[in-house]
Amino acid sequence: WGVAIASLPTLACEFTFNYDRIEAPIGTVGEIGVRVEKTHKRCPMDDPLGYRFDWEGIQILGETGWEKIGPELYEKWFQVSLSSIGEGFLRISKDCSKEGYEEAVLSITVTKGDEDRV
Repeated sequence: WGVAIASLPTLACEFTFNYDRIEAPIGTVGEIGVRVEKTHKRCPMDDPLGYRFDWEGIQILGETGWEKIGPELYEKWFQVSLSSIGEGFLRISKDCSKEGYEEAVLSITVTKGDEDRV
């Protein structure tokens, strides 16, 4: 699993992706995993797993629901297609009344690929 990225050193949730970054040719299809570790017991969010996702340069083909894989550890998977040449991202974020805004961003570079391949 990749690097945790967030806005504050004392976090209520830690977000990680299964990649540090992605660089691949357009049309590549694969899976991206996201993990959330809740570091406090009482979540003030209406939906404790109500995180926002947004993206650019990729197409979401499908996604799983959240799966609890540890005491305060949750995992979700996206099936994606790299759909637009250039820089893109997948971002998870939340706006918590207790801890404020936090996010993690997975950088995605979509290349033209090898035109000689058939």
